[in-house]
Amino acid sequence: MLQVNTSGENSKSGIETPDCVELFEKIKNECPQLEIVGLMTIGSPDASHSEEENHDFVCLVNCRKQICEKLGLTTDQLELSMGMSSDFLKAIEYGSTNVRVGSSIFGARNYSK
Repeated sequence: MLQVNTSGENSKSGIETPDCVELFEKIKNECPQLEIVGLMTIGSPDASHSEEENHDFVCLVNCRKQICEKLGLTTDQLELSMGMSSDFLKAIEYGSTNVRVGSSIFGARNYSK
């Protein structure tokens, strides 16, 4: 998975959205041993809990669309990993094929350790 920083938050990692097509193409063309199976993001908490359109999910969907158009891929060839325990249902509505629901299964993390 190629991680895309859709929220622009400094606390998040990943490629900036304007650079995702160029990086994907570079990896595909210059790193034949690597296979990128999809794109992932960890969106902002504000977008995840809003009743409005989720900008982070829309942004990742658009990144996939741009990559597919540029490289002649179908959207089925690139998975989307977005959504966590608190917003996975909304992520699925936007087309997520992978969700991370560890907190729902194992409970909230203890960050004090």
